[in-house]
Amino acid sequence: MAEDFSGILQSHARRWPLMQPQDFAKLAYQSEFGPGHMVDDPAGTLQRLLQEWRGLAALPPCPPEAIGGGLCRFHLTGEYDPALAAPLVARLFARTAAETAGTFRGLNRRLELLEGLQLPGMGPWLKGYRAAGCPAVHHSDQFRSAYAPHYRVLGRSCARFFPALAAVQALAQAGAPAVVAVDGRCGSGKSGLADLLGQLFDCSVFHMDDFYLPPEQRLPDWQQQPAGNMDLRRFLAEVLLPACRGEAVRCRPYNCQSGAFGPERLALPHRLTVVEGSYSLHPLLAPHYSLRLFLTCAPAEQARRLRRREGGYYDRFEKVWIPLEERYLRACSPADGAMTIDTTTFFDD
Repeated sequence: MAEDFSGILQSHARRWPLMQPQDFAKLAYQSEFGPGHMVDDPAGTLQRLLQEWRGLAALPPCPPEAIGGGLCRFHLTGEYDPALAAPLVARLFARTAAETAGTFRGLNRRLELLEGLQLPGMGPWLKGYRAAGCPAVHHSDQFRSAYAPHYRVLGRSCARFFPALAAVQALAQAGAPAVVAVDGRCGSGKSGLADLLGQLFDCSVFHMDDFYLPPEQRLPDWQQQPAGNMDLRRFLAEVLLPACRGEAVRCRPYNCQSGAFGPERLALPHRLTVVEGSYSLHPLLAPHYSLRLFLTCAPAEQARRLRRREGGYYDRFEKVWIPLEERYLRACSPADGAMTIDTTTFFDD
């Protein structure tokens, strides 16, 4: 935590050079406790958000800003229509508050880092702040005057994936059956985004990993064919076409480790279906989606994530799965026409 939050303090100090001691303390408090102290009732939270956001149409886009603790400041700008985006932000704001549980011990560790900044007035201000019991604080008048802050504290994934979440919400509100694809490079966060969508929306989630071709059914040169290890036609018939029609889905996931099909899965009709995994935007499947999302990340970051996730199995990814995936990307261009999200900086403050 120390190195993490120390770097965040330095980043904020560079970006907002007129920060005062209480602005740094607010940053520390938000990083530890999130927005819990600001959430009272859902209706009131939404109304305050709408009222604030409607006057900010002239503000340019501003990317979410990491504050530590898996949290971000999500800046309200003219990039989104408040009438459409505010209900989603309010939900994510309340979700973040419910999931963030800090401690005053953790806050104190952050305050100790503030003391090392050696900013004018920091020592005396912190002494008084601690004597008052370390309450939540507002931004200083200087900060408000210079920067006119308008933001909400959201979980890191919620904030950084917000363009995708907003697009999915628009589909969900439309009412007609819709299917969303989440394709992209391995290690780019596809599963995490699909899990988040499954938690936020009333939807079914399917994974392309359940539709590998059994080895005996693969062509001799399958490694030279884009998606040559995938049973795309079975996926199209069993999952994608019924989901597009708003029908129930019956399918049998294939387990690569056991080399056998599992029991039948029945997914009742949903207006929204999410398909996650490499090859989900193959040309055979792509025309059927209502929304296409493509995730990517820098090669060095991909390698770092996969080494951490796969351990000793990473060599297999490096020698087999990544080359197969890159061949598919070159041959099929799944990012074309998709909302592309670069997650290189998403998961580490």
